[in-house]
Amino acid sequence: MSIDISSKNEARLKATAQAEGVSVDTYVDTLLNEREEFAAIVERASARLPQLSHDETRTRIERGFLQSERGEVVDGEAFSAGLLAELDEMEHRRRAG
Repeated sequence: MSIDISSKNEARLKATAQAEGVSVDTYVDTLLNEREEFAAIVERASARLPQLSHDETRTRIERGFLQSERGEVVDGEAFSAGLLAELDEMEHRRRAG
C-alpha cells in the first residue's frame, strides 16, 4: 500500500524514524498507538470529570488570557508532561480504589 503525503512530511517521518533507529512503518505505528492510548485516557478522564458550565468555561479562558498577558505562561512540553502525569495519577487512583 502507498499513501500520498507531502515531501516535507515524508522527510520528517524518515528523519525522525532514523533518529529513533526504527523503520518509518514502526514509527508511524508507534505514533498511532500513542495517539489511541492518549485518546482513551482523555475519554476516561472526561467521563469522570464534571462538565463545566458556559460561565465556568468563560471564567477559565479569561483567567488564562490574563495570565498570558502578564507573561505567566507554561511551556507546551511542560504542560503536556504535567497533563499526562495528572491523567496517569487519576487512572492509577481509579484502578486502586
